[in-house]
Amino acid sequence: MRRKRTNSRLFYQFLLSHVLIFAIPFIILSSVVYYNAVVRFKSEIEASNVYKLNQVKNTFDLLARGLDNTASRISIDSELTPFVVKSGKYKEIEAVDELGKYKANNTIVDEVALYFHGDERLYTSSGINSFDTFAKRVYGFSDLDGIRLDEEMSRLQIPEIRRIQTTVTGSSQQQNVLMYMFPIPRNSQAPYGTVSFFIRESMLTDLVGPILGDFNGSVYILDSKDSILASRSHENDLTEQDAKQLLVSKTQDGIHDAKLGGEHYSLMQAKSKWTGWSYVIVMPTDQFLGRVLEMRTFVLLICGAVVAFGILIAVLLSTRQYRPIRIIADYVRTLQVWTHGNDNRRHNELDLIRDSVQATRDLMKRIDEQRPIVREQFFVRLILGLIKDEEETIAFLSRENLSLPEENCFVTVIPMDGSEYISTQNREELLRLLSEISMTDAVGYGVELIPDQSLAILISTGCNESCLRHVQEEIAGEIARLFEHCCGFRPTVGVGSPVSGLIHANRSYIEASAAMEQSGRIRKGETVYFADMSEWQEGSEWYPIEEQIRLVQSMKQGNNAAAKTALVNIVHDLEGKEVSLFYFRCMSFDLINTFLRTMNELKLSIPQEYRSHLAEFTTLKQLDAGMTGLIDLICDYVQANKESKNTAMGAEIFQYIEQHYQEYDLNLEKIADHFQMSISYFSRYMKDQTGYTFTEYVTHLRMEEVKRLLKHSDLAIKDIVASVGYSDVSNFMRKFKNTEGITLGQYRKLYS
Repeated sequence: MRRKRTNSRLFYQFLLSHVLIFAIPFIILSSVVYYNAVVRFKSEIEASNVYKLNQVKNTFDLLARGLDNTASRISIDSELTPFVVKSGKYKEIEAVDELGKYKANNTIVDEVALYFHGDERLYTSSGINSFDTFAKRVYGFSDLDGIRLDEEMSRLQIPEIRRIQTTVTGSSQQQNVLMYMFPIPRNSQAPYGTVSFFIRESMLTDLVGPILGDFNGSVYILDSKDSILASRSHENDLTEQDAKQLLVSKTQDGIHDAKLGGEHYSLMQAKSKWTGWSYVIVMPTDQFLGRVLEMRTFVLLICGAVVAFGILIAVLLSTRQYRPIRIIADYVRTLQVWTHGNDNRRHNELDLIRDSVQATRDLMKRIDEQRPIVREQFFVRLILGLIKDEEETIAFLSRENLSLPEENCFVTVIPMDGSEYISTQNREELLRLLSEISMTDAVGYGVELIPDQSLAILISTGCNESCLRHVQEEIAGEIARLFEHCCGFRPTVGVGSPVSGLIHANRSYIEASAAMEQSGRIRKGETVYFADMSEWQEGSEWYPIEEQIRLVQSMKQGNNAAAKTALVNIVHDLEGKEVSLFYFRCMSFDLINTFLRTMNELKLSIPQEYRSHLAEFTTLKQLDAGMTGLIDLICDYVQANKESKNTAMGAEIFQYIEQHYQEYDLNLEKIADHFQMSISYFSRYMKDQTGYTFTEYVTHLRMEEVKRLLKHSDLAIKDIVASVGYSDVSNFMRKFKNTEGITLGQYRKLYS
C-alpha cells in the first residue's frame, strides 16, 4: 500500500510544480545575461513588430468588417435588388449613384461592382460595363478576362479575395489590385448576386510599410489560402517565391526562426481569426547579433545550487500537501465499488474525488427529477393500503418536506370512467390543480388511479371531530368546483369517513369508492358521504351495512387485508347479537348472498368445495372459514384480472403506436387523449414497459422502417423519410448519421 501511495501521479505533480517554482529563479537568473545581450534586443524588436502587426491586423479586420457590413447593406438595399435595378434605365442610373455612395464611405475601395446572376453586365460606381470592358479597359487585367471574371462571380458561395495583376493605362507598368468578393444576400445558401470591392495593393502596403522602420526586411499579407495579397520590402533581396518557401512551414502565430540559402531569418506572424489573413514580417537575423555572453558559467553554477536546494524543499512541501488529499481519496475508495474500466483512474486522487462529487451531484439531480413521480407513487401506495409501517410514512414526509397534520384524514374519489369525455389538456390541468390542495384547515394531494379509472384525493386535517363534516363538505365543494372549472361539468364525488392516521387512509378510500358505487341513489354531480349510508339501514338488529359495503368494495379492489377486516367486524357483530335462530340464519344467508352477488358481478363461479361450507354450516365459525377462503379466491382473481387488463392495455397501446407512427402529428398528447389517460402517466408507462421514452420508441420504429425501405425499395430518400412521418428531411438525415454512423445513401449502398 505504501508503494502505491509513493508512486501516485498526483504526488509527482505536486513535486513537479514545486520544482518548477524553485526553478523559476534559475530560469530568470540564467536568462538575465543572455537577454541583456542578443536575445533581449532581438526580442524587443520582434515584440514591437508583433505589436505593430497586431495593430495592422486589427486595422485590416476593421476594414474587412466594414466591407462585409457594406456588402450586407447593399444586399438589403431596396434600390439595389435585381427586380428594382432591372426595372428601367432610370433605376439603373440610381443604382450606379447608390454604389457611388457606398464607395465614398470606404476610403480604401477603388471601385464597387454589383453583379446579378445571369446578367451580362456589371453595375459599378462609375457606370455599367460588360465583363470584357471592365476587365480589359477599366482595369486592364493581365491574368483575368471577362469570361473568367463572370464565372468566378457566378459560382461564389463564400467571401473570397484574390490578387489580380493590372497594366497602368497609357504605360507598360504593372501593378496589383485586390478583388474582394461577397455573395449576396449574406449568409444565404442560394445567393442571387455578388458584390466586389476593388482595392489597389498600394493602399494596403502603405499601411504596413512603416512597420519595418530602419531595419531590413519584408512585410507580407497572405489570404486564408496562404496566397500573397500584398508585400512591401526594405533593402531586402528576398523574392516572393523565396518568401513562400519560408512561410510554407510556419503556419502558427508568433515568432519563428527559419533558414533559407544559408541565411537565418526571423519571422513574426499574426493571423486574423475573423478574415483568416496572415500578416508576416521576415527579417535577417544577423542584424541582431551583438555582444557575446559573459559570466555564463558563473551564473549557471549559482542557479544550479539554487535548484538543488529547491528540489529538496519541493519534496518536503509536496509530501505535506499530498497527505490530506490521499486520506480523502482512500476514504472515497472505501465507499465506491470500482469496475475494471476504472483501474486506470484509481491512482489519480483528484479524478477520484471529482468523479465522486460529480456522481453525487448527478444522483441528486436525478432524484430531484424523479421527486414528483416518487411523491405520486407514495400517495398511490398509501391510498391503496400498500404501506403498513407508520415510520415509513413519517420518514418519507420528513424527507420530502411535506407537512401533513396526522390527526385525521379522509379520501375523496372522482370517477374517470370515460362516461364524460375529458380532453388531455383538461385532464393535465385538472391533475395539476388537484396534485396539491391547500386550505385553512386541511392539506390534500391528488393522484390518478388508472386501473380503477378514478381520481383519489387524500385530505389530511388537524381539526377535531366536531368540525370534520364541515371540512369534508368544504373540501368536496372545492374539488367539484376545480373539476367543473377544468372539464366543464360537475362530477359526482365520493367521500370516505375520516380515519386516524395516514396509514389507515385505505379504509377511507374503500369507503369513498363504495360511496361512488351507491351513487345511483342520488343525482349526478352531487356528493356522496359514506357516513350517511348507514342511515339507509332500516333496523339496528341487522349487521352494520357500512361494514358490508366495505367488505364488497375491498373484494372488488382485490384488497385481501381490508376485506378480511370487514368480515371479522361483521362476524364479531353477529356473535354479539341476541336474536332468534331464524333471524340469525337470515342474516347469515344475506351475508352469503353478498358474496354471491359480488362473484356474479366479477363473473366468477364458486368452486365445489366452498358450496358445502356455505350451504351446510352449523356454526358461525364454519361460515367465517368458508367466507375467508372465498375472500382469498376473489382477491386473487381481481389482482390477476388487473394484471391481464394492464397487459392488454399495453398491447393495445403498442399496436396503436405501430399503426400510426408514420403520421406527422403523432405525439404524447394525441395518444394520451385516445386512451383517456394523463400525459405524465402515459410517459411513465412507456418508460416502464419499454425502457425508452415515447420519443425514443417512435424514433426507433421510424429508423427501422427507413432501414427496411432503403434495403428493399427504390424510393427516393426524401420520399422514404416523408413516408415515416418526418417533414424535416435534413434533420432526420443528421439524426440517422449520428445513430448509425453513416449517411442514408451510404447505408443503401452498403446493404441494398
